[in-house]
Amino acid sequence: MSDSEIERLQEASPKFVNWLSDPVQTLKDIALRHEDGYLQAFNNEMVWRIYFRNGKLQYASSSFQSLATLDYHFRCVGINNFTTANQSLTKTGLMIRSEDWLQPGSRNPIITWFHHHGYLNVIEFTQLLENLTKEAIESFLWLTEGHYQWTQGQASTSGETILEPRLELEDLLNHFQNRMQEWQKFGNLIKSPHQRPYLFSKGSQDTSSPDLIKLSKLLRGMSIRQLALMLNQDELKIANLLYPFIKRGEVYLHDPQKVYQKLPSIPHIPLRPIQEEAATKVFKIACVDDSPTILNEMHRFLNHDEYEVTKIDDPVKAASALFRLKPDLILMDITMPEINGYKLCSLLRNSVALRETPIVMVTGRSGLIDKARAKVTGATDYLVKPFTRGSLLAVVEKYLH
Repeated sequence: MSDSEIERLQEASPKFVNWLSDPVQTLKDIALRHEDGYLQAFNNEMVWRIYFRNGKLQYASSSFQSLATLDYHFRCVGINNFTTANQSLTKTGLMIRSEDWLQPGSRNPIITWFHHHGYLNVIEFTQLLENLTKEAIESFLWLTEGHYQWTQGQASTSGETILEPRLELEDLLNHFQNRMQEWQKFGNLIKSPHQRPYLFSKGSQDTSSPDLIKLSKLLRGMSIRQLALMLNQDELKIANLLYPFIKRGEVYLHDPQKVYQKLPSIPHIPLRPIQEEAATKVFKIACVDDSPTILNEMHRFLNHDEYEVTKIDDPVKAASALFRLKPDLILMDITMPEINGYKLCSLLRNSVALRETPIVMVTGRSGLIDKARAKVTGATDYLVKPFTRGSLLAVVEKYLH
């Protein structure tokens, strides 16, 4: 989905379209409401749909999952005859476009056809549906920003859910959060299980490492995920095996194939161990803006244990509030009634208490003159609206870490 399509959707129904900044909490909130319906999330032209019944997860799918990607899932459940099955399916005319794959009435008839015609037994059929759901959920949890929309109502007809997976949401979230921490140990060297490892040169095959000698015959364009399937190993184990060679430059990673390139990468935001949380410094951030909407957006984006956010919506009273608070960082709008951001910033810079405090101007004005004026009045930096969670966190972390 393009940015313009997202903007049109947001303008058409702003109370239903929301910024997605915390996928885990978003799913937990839906579960707590015990509702029927589906969550639709979109980012970078990718779409996810996650269906609930009475707050319990039914199944999930994503636009990158299509008939073309089913071969992998057939092999995951031990079936190697997808090509034959697909050829038989093609002759029936029962085909769907990849963009329709998300619809509950499209995916199931295709998979059910494979089951009814003997290509999948009941156990394999159910396992395949569960694997598709897990795959969609894990990639959804890797989103660091995006939009989502909740649609209330019956998720699907009873005939479509007879053999749908029954997965516990809380167990899945815990499982994938633990896996995310394991992926993050590789830093930025491994960004996706869909990346394709290659030997750097033919000379690398002369290495004394028996593991690399063994893998050298397989590093011919298969992704980490595909290698894991071929070797009947977990993806993380294959990544662990390759990591030392990637670090030394003996193995390099090609980008994922086109169908996977728009999927979110592994989030490399450091996760703090639980035992260290108590010792983490809590930074005080003051947000000054006459718009409650902008203040709420900032508060939601900065809703983190290491940030204590204070919202100030009255610019006249802002100076006295800031002198009392003595924040570590100030985020300030420029266009405010009675006293604008330029005057307020200049006033704060004339005080001993806040003379060195970073002040970031947050505004829709992006001209060179506006930026120069902000600099003259003492602003430390400039953040243009509309901002994303990523751009806001980047400027915050720049001055607090």
